[in-house]
Amino acid sequence: MSEITPTRESALELFKQYNMTDSLLKHALSVEAVMRYMAAKSGEDEEKWGIIGLIHDLDWELYPDQHCKMTEKILRENNWPEEYIRAVLSHGWGLVTDVEPVTLIEKTIYAVD
Repeated sequence: MSEITPTRESALELFKQYNMTDSLLKHALSVEAVMRYMAAKSGEDEEKWGIIGLIHDLDWELYPDQHCKMTEKILRENNWPEEYIRAVLSHGWGLVTDVEPVTLIEKTIYAVD
């Protein structure tokens, strides 16, 4: 199957499939907002950066002991682009993943979260 380009709406819908608590949704929306701001300041794609911020803790509520691992599985099952998956995984570098933030978007999600 080919990769899809996720929209904010599809990302939010996917996030809500795995998260029910208001506090986690507020956290995701806050990280999304900061990522959009940082993208604008850097001349980058605000939509892409915002989506990565929104989805970064996709698995936290249901799978906290498998944080990032389940997100990777879910995003791959939904045919998300590798760049998005890698950026999301990089936010857990040194804690739950070995995906070191290298690109600007990866360094930003790592620092913002």
